[in-house]
Amino acid sequence: MIFRRLCALPCLFALLALLHAAAPAAADVAKSDQVPFRADSGLITAEYYLATGKYTQALDVLGGVLQRHPQNADAYAYRGYAYHKLGDLKKARENYNRAIAIYPTHLGANKYIADLYLAEGNLAKAMEQLQVILYVCAGMNCGEADELQGDINRYKANKNKE
Repeated sequence: MIFRRLCALPCLFALLALLHAAAPAAADVAKSDQVPFRADSGLITAEYYLATGKYTQALDVLGGVLQRHPQNADAYAYRGYAYHKLGDLKKARENYNRAIAIYPTHLGANKYIADLYLAEGNLAKAMEQLQVILYVCAGMNCGEADELQGDINRYKANKNKE
């Protein structure tokens, strides 16, 4: 017990020194070409095109993003969204699935594919995606979960009217 108290302060300083020494290395990694930042990868431009309904232009930008960063789950999720909005559900599904394969807990991709399932009338699969999103959010406030729950409720209400 006394040893723990005597060691606590020096151990804390040693830990802080190690963290400080590792900080420059982390900064170097963050500046490397391996980390696809939103601005230099083109995602900000793609988000603008998606938000303004310019889906074909978004697809062009996202194609470039994926050439530079072929494992970018955000780019695949956005590309799926653009295809979905253009009515190409097959390509939308392929891109959503690719995003989820790269990053299984990607909230956007899981939300978008659930929307696709609802558009196809597959409530059970949409509910499965809701469970994935709820698991990822781990009880925290999560916009994707709230939106999807609202979409599911509207879907159910419309089905009851038929």
